[in-house]
Amino acid sequence: MNRSIAWRLALAIALTCALVLSVIGVFLYRSLASELSFRDDMALLGRLERMRALLHDSDSLEALQERPRLYQNMLGNRDSLLLVTHSDGRPVITINPHQQALPPVQPLSQDRMPQRSDIQTVDNLVLLSGVADGPADERLNVTVGMHLQEREQMLASYRLRLYMAVGLGALLAFGLGLLLLRRGLKPLRELAQAMRGINPRSLDQRMPVDHVPTELKEPVLALNAMLARLEDNFARLSQFSADLAHEIRTPLHNLLGSNSLALNQTRSPAEYQDVLASNIEEYERLNRMAENLMFLARAEHGQRPLHLQNVDLREVGDELCDYFDALAEDRGVRLGNSLSGTLTADLHLLQRALSNLLANAVRHAEPDSVIRLVQREDAEYCWIGVHNIGPAIEPQHVGKVFDRFYRVDPSRSQPGDSGGLGLAIVGSIMQLHGGEVRVQSDDSGTLFELGFHHK
Repeated sequence: MNRSIAWRLALAIALTCALVLSVIGVFLYRSLASELSFRDDMALLGRLERMRALLHDSDSLEALQERPRLYQNMLGNRDSLLLVTHSDGRPVITINPHQQALPPVQPLSQDRMPQRSDIQTVDNLVLLSGVADGPADERLNVTVGMHLQEREQMLASYRLRLYMAVGLGALLAFGLGLLLLRRGLKPLRELAQAMRGINPRSLDQRMPVDHVPTELKEPVLALNAMLARLEDNFARLSQFSADLAHEIRTPLHNLLGSNSLALNQTRSPAEYQDVLASNIEEYERLNRMAENLMFLARAEHGQRPLHLQNVDLREVGDELCDYFDALAEDRGVRLGNSLSGTLTADLHLLQRALSNLLANAVRHAEPDSVIRLVQREDAEYCWIGVHNIGPAIEPQHVGKVFDRFYRVDPSRSQPGDSGGLGLAIVGSIMQLHGGEVRVQSDDSGTLFELGFHHK
């Protein structure tokens, strides 16, 4: 089912207009009905008083009976009625054009002024009755009334016109609303047309924001920001593909070369063993790369569960220093551990992150320098860092060192190289912990820090 926003909004506008017009119509209808009722009631009250005065001032009842048209003219139309009777019920004046039987009505006393509350409504009739003094001071009962048929017909006609006005108003509101909404949604169609022209080769295009309505400016800016992120991620993915091909090609080239040389001529068993040992190193390199890539993929998709526990930082630092002590000695550097206290983290992942940072620090530290495991606290994070003295990382590289396969050194082939995935794994580990990782590098040294939220 096509659920057009323009149609739905136009329908909502039409329903709203119909509701508003209906409320106004009900108010006007009730006001008219109340006004007509008030007018008729006041007319009846006036007629009763006039008939009382006329009866009292007449010379005789016979003179009044001989001139009935006087009362008909006074009453004004065929929907009005007048009944004057003696106290014993004998009629004196009877004007009842419809010859309708009247229900008994209790007459008001002569000394009581009639009120609207004294008027009774019975069978489509409004009646008012009162006692009057005749020409000879005899007691007479006067009943005045009015048929409501004319009033009901007028109100019925008014209701019909209100229904028609509400219906036509709703249709008009729907049509005008739909027209205006289609014109108002034109910028959305233009944006959709512009978006259709964006493909992987044109991710640098952006949606125009100069002539869009104010309500659409925020979504368009957010869309442009998303396009910028997509462009950056697509570029990173392309670079990652190229780097991955390069990293795999090197060990494969080494394997093909060594095996081809071994097969060109007969070799001794020792030489074949050397070839196999060299092949095993390349296979191990490929295997480490595959495991690291698998870890990164699982970490980014949240498939690597965390096993949080209270970790003794001093003990972890001592174990890592012992593990890297031989490598540090070969490089002519020393290790120092300043960690203390406890931290809630995944022990295995914490050790892996710090190992990668220590391996990176040992590789780049200046001889006779000290690599330190340092710690500091702030209001939000517990920061654990690895500091080494060595060549500073240039500013253009600082924001990219945690990318996969990214190396500051373009040679890409140093002994003990992690394949360009070590720092990327550190970033993923901190992402799993919901923390932060950052680097500071200047002439005083390079500091990699892991920020863990306080629990």
